[in-house]
Order: sequence, then C-alpha cells, then structure tokens
Amino acid sequence: MNEFKRCLNVFTHSPFQVRLKLLNMLCDMFTHKPQQDDKPSH
Repeated sequence: MNEFKRCLNVFTHSPFQVRLKLLNMLCDMFTHKPQQDDKPSH
C-alpha cells in the first residue's frame, strides 16, 4: 500500500506527458493480459 501511495504521489506530480505514458503502459498491460497465452508480447 505504501508503494501505491508513492506511485500515486509521483503520478500526481508528474507532467501531463508522463501521465499519458504511464496510462498507456497500464492500458497495454490490461489489454494484453487476456491474450498472453496467444502470443508473447515484447
């Protein structure tokens, strides 16, 4: 939980583009998880 708060802190104090990048990474993680056994990503 402490790490989450720290991440949130970094997120809220980061510039807009960094937030976008983080959100894109998160979205990628969530969208690729169901099809992980289909083909390996990266």
